[in-house]
Amino acid sequence: MAKSKSAKPAKTNLTPERFLVRVAYDGTDYKGWQIQDVGRTIQGELEGRLSRIFKTPITIHASGRTDGGVHSVGQCFHFDAFWPHPCKRLMHAINTGEQAGLLITHIQRVAADFHCRSSATGKRYRYEIHLGFPPPWEARYCLGLNWDTLDVKAMRKGAKLLLGRHDFRAYGATHRQGMENEYPVKDLRRLEVRQKGRRITIITEASGYLYKMVRRLVGGLLRVGEGKMPPERLLAYREEKVITAEIPTAPARGLFMDKVFYDPADLRPRKQPDTLKSLGAKLDELKKGLPAANERRGVGPADGSAGKGPGTGGKGKAFQK
Repeated sequence: MAKSKSAKPAKTNLTPERFLVRVAYDGTDYKGWQIQDVGRTIQGELEGRLSRIFKTPITIHASGRTDGGVHSVGQCFHFDAFWPHPCKRLMHAINTGEQAGLLITHIQRVAADFHCRSSATGKRYRYEIHLGFPPPWEARYCLGLNWDTLDVKAMRKGAKLLLGRHDFRAYGATHRQGMENEYPVKDLRRLEVRQKGRRITIITEASGYLYKMVRRLVGGLLRVGEGKMPPERLLAYREEKVITAEIPTAPARGLFMDKVFYDPADLRPRKQPDTLKSLGAKLDELKKGLPAANERRGVGPADGSAGKGPGTGGKGKAFQK
C-alpha cells in the first residue's frame, strides 16, 4: 500500500517589523550606552533582554549615545523582530524581572525605512544643578555646588548669544574624542536657564549635538555664573573654533536625555498584525457554517434537536459539542 503524502504545514508570515522604543534609565551604574568589552552598558542590557524574549540575537539602534553616568527620560532606539501581539505585551515582557535602573515607557510599530538616528529632527537635553549640597537621594541626579549663588542673569545672557545655526566644534569633546566624522554645524534652537529655589535647570534643544557638546555648553555657562568669564566670551570662544580647557566639561550625573523629536509623518504607525484575528475570524466562520453542513450530512443541528437526513430513516442524531 502506497504511503500517503503528509500534508505540508501552512506557511506563516514571520516577516519582521520595526519597533520604536522609548527608554528611561538611571545611568549611574552603567558605563554608558554603547556596548564595551568591559563593564555593563545600556545597550548590552537591552539587547540581552530582547534576545531572551525572542530567542534569537537582537541588535538595537539608538538615536544617539550617552556617556557613563548620564540619565534618560526619553532616549529612543529601534529594532526589527516578529511579534504578532500588541506592543503593550512586549513592553510588559521587557520590563518584567529585575529593573536594573531601566524602564521601557513606550513602544510602537513604525515603517520599515524609519531609522532612530537619521530620522530624528532634533533632541532635547536638560542639566540639573543644585546650589549647595544636595540631599543624598538627589545627589546622583544633579551637580551639587559648594557655594550658594550663581549669576543666573549673566548665564541667561550668555545662553542667548549662542543660539542659532553655527559651527560648534569648539564645544565638542576635548582631544576630539569621537568627533572625527561629525559635522560641526548645529542649529541650537533653545538654551534656557531656569531657577526655582536652589535648583537651576539648563534646557537645550538642537538639531543635533557634537560629542560632549551639551556638557561643555553647561560648563561654559557655569563659568559665567561663577563670574570667571563674561557672557560675551562664550560667543568669542565659539567663533575661534578651537577646543581648549578654558571651557570645562560638566560632570555626567546632572545630564538627562529628555526627548528625541521626529516628524509625525515618519512615525507611520502600523496596524496590529491581524494574524491571530484572521485565525479567529476563520474559526467563527467554520462554527457558523457547521450546522448547515451537518444537516446536509444528516446530523442534527448544534442545538441538540433532531433532524432528518438521507440514510437515517428520518431520525437524525443530535450533534454534541
